[in-house]
This record gives sequence, C-alpha cells and structure tokens, in this order.
Amino acid sequence: MGAFPALPLGRRPVLSRILVVYRLDPELASRALLPEGLEPRIAHGHAIVAACYTRLGASRLFRRRDAEPAGGSDHLAYRVAVRQENGAEATWIARRETSSWLEARCGAKFSRGEYGRSAFRMLEDAFAVELTVEGEHGEEFYLRGETAPACARSLFACGQALEDFLGEDRPVRPYDVFAPEADELDLAQHFAPEPLSVFEARSAFLSGGALASGAVLDSAWRIVSRRLATSPGRRPAFQLMPEPRSSPSALPTT
Repeated sequence: MGAFPALPLGRRPVLSRILVVYRLDPELASRALLPEGLEPRIAHGHAIVAACYTRLGASRLFRRRDAEPAGGSDHLAYRVAVRQENGAEATWIARRETSSWLEARCGAKFSRGEYGRSAFRMLEDAFAVELTVEGEHGEEFYLRGETAPACARSLFACGQALEDFLGEDRPVRPYDVFAPEADELDLAQHFAPEPLSVFEARSAFLSGGALASGAVLDSAWRIVSRRLATSPGRRPAFQLMPEPRSSPSALPTT
C-alpha cells in the first residue's frame, strides 16, 4: 500500500504483514483523518482505511552471521487511500503504533502524524492468527481470525482486486525513514494477499472520538509468499512410439 526508498544498510526484512480493511463515509474520513489538500479515494462509494500490521527483522547493520536476524520490531499503521490536489494517488498515514521506543520517540518528534508506543503479541500458524496491541491506555487493536477461501461481503472480490486498489508504487505521507514502508520485501517470493475469516476485530483508534461507530470492518488479509516450488529433477522427454511397419486389418482374414 505504497512505499518509499531507504538507505540500503538501514533496511530491514519484512517477516510478517497483515491488512485489516475498513470502510468509512468519505466525508467523515476527510473531516476526521485527512489534512487539507487530500481527499479519500473512493471504492464503491466508501473511503478505505487499512490497519497494516508489520513485523520487521533486524537491519543489515546488526544482523548476526551464525543465526536468524536478531532484534526486530512490530508496527501498526492506519493507512488511508487518498488522492492529492494534482490528482495523483497516494497513501496517508493517520496513526502509527510501534514496539520500538526509539522509533516512537523519533517518529513523534519528526512525523506530522500521530505516533505511539505499544506492546505487541502475535500468535500465528498456517491456519490462524491472533494479534494483540496494548498501548499506554489499554488495548489499541485486536484481531483473531483464520484462513478462508474468500472474504464474504467485501468490497474486494479477490486478492488481486485489493492489490490493484492499494498498489505498491504510490507515495506515502508523512515521510518516515523508520517506518515499514521503507523496508524490503523479498520480491522473488511473489507475495499475495490471503483472505482471513475474522472472529473478532477491535480498533481503539477507529472506534473513538469523531470516528465512533463510523468505521465498518470490510475484510482482513495476510500477506503470504506464493513462491513456486521447483522440480527436484528435470522431467524426462516424451518418447515417441515406433510406427508399426504395417497396420493390422480391422477384419479377420479368412
């Protein structure tokens, strides 16, 4: 859902990513979430806000050679699909939560958006996910769901429709060098959205203040790798059957 470049040595691998998509009334989104000069992009009459969870590994500067990457951090960003005054499509970050004290401190000082520090608890396997985000004032976000063949009643009929709307080549504002948008996905792994069936979902940010009862859960997606498995050996070529010297008669000979 948009990205921007970062210094190569400072980039961190994206280990896990989940999108929880909400739909809002466009006027409410403009009034409560967006600064002047931005308007929401519309999908079937609704503004789109995605709560994006990202788990990052350690940067290359601190990566150990003999084991898995040490360190890492968790992030939750509320991303609004917007259109700028010149008509260009972009992504606006309305609020961020992070497990890193340094990133929360620097982000709150240099970023124009809201920035908070939270504790993250992520339980995940091949079939289910449970994400809990606890801030200084209590629960900030909660999601519990499992994999599903499709997202029922979603504005996006499939993962490709979601990708087409959100995109990866649109600018992100406000710019934040510490944010997950500056980090790297392994493009060789063919990432794709996998739909989730949601059992519980709560967001303190989207259910309080001017947004109370205004945000409606649309769908949830886990970004997974679709790497194609290679064959262990080359398949042998087909062998042509030898042609018979003479065709047998269809009728018995007398």
